Amino acid sequence: MQENFCLIIPTRGDRPKFIQQCKLYIARQTLQPKGVLWMDYVPESPNRDITQRYRRGVEQASRAGYEFVVFWEDDDWYHPAYLQWLVGDWKAKGKPAFFGVGETYYYHHGISGHIHMPHPGRTSAFCTLAKLPWSTSWPADSQPFLDMHIHKTARVVTINFPPNQLYAIGIKHGIGKTGGGGHSARMSYQPGKREWFYKWVGEDRHFYDQIEKEMPAIPVSTHNNIPKIHAVPTRAVITANSNSRLPRRSSQVKVIRRR
Repeated sequence: MQENFCLIIPTRGDRPKFIQQCKLYIARQTLQPKGVLWMDYVPESPNRDITQRYRRGVEQASRAGYEFVVFWEDDDWYHPAYLQWLVGDWKAKGKPAFFGVGETYYYHHGISGHIHMPHPGRTSAFCTLAKLPWSTSWPADSQPFLDMHIHKTARVVTINFPPNQLYAIGIKHGIGKTGGGGHSARMSYQPGKREWFYKWVGEDRHFYDQIEKEMPAIPVSTHNNIPKIHAVPTRAVITANSNSRLPRRSSQVKVIRRR
């Protein structure tokens, strides 16, 4: 019996190669969604509008009678068993209203680096499952941190990836207009993690190798107007002093040590 859910994918159509790869990731899922809602339309303002696109997707999915939705982003990497794992554990946890992964792995192509961010009780938007009808408020359409809003206004049940297995990786690349905090190197990435990335994505590495050749230069952000992210680095890393957890002294390089 097919599960009654759909994927909601906010996209602005400004990274077509990622969209093509995204369709491949969906097609090879071992659990197939009943529908896929591509929230792709002409932007209505110059603002980031990822929250607006998710909201309109949820409204459309609600009218269509889906039991739940899974947020999926057009530029991130998903393992073929991702949906089967996520939905299976959601059901095992009693089908909570909001569900997802309490940790995030990002890979940054600009510096070939990665970061692991544990955040129990909050799930990143690209790893969110929501039961319908939607049971919390919505922030302003221009608010890019929908996951933070859900975390503050609703109870979110989270799980971690199984030991020695990743099912989703957020990809930072700088192509197209992004949601959230953008794709600048503003967080504490561990550099030199190309082989780590290749280990998880397997043959998909060839796609990312090609994308890396086409990427624009990604600046290191020095501003501090991004909401605090409740996570700590897992190892000692070197970063510019742009992290909201660090004292603002100067733009010189600081070292964050293992805690």
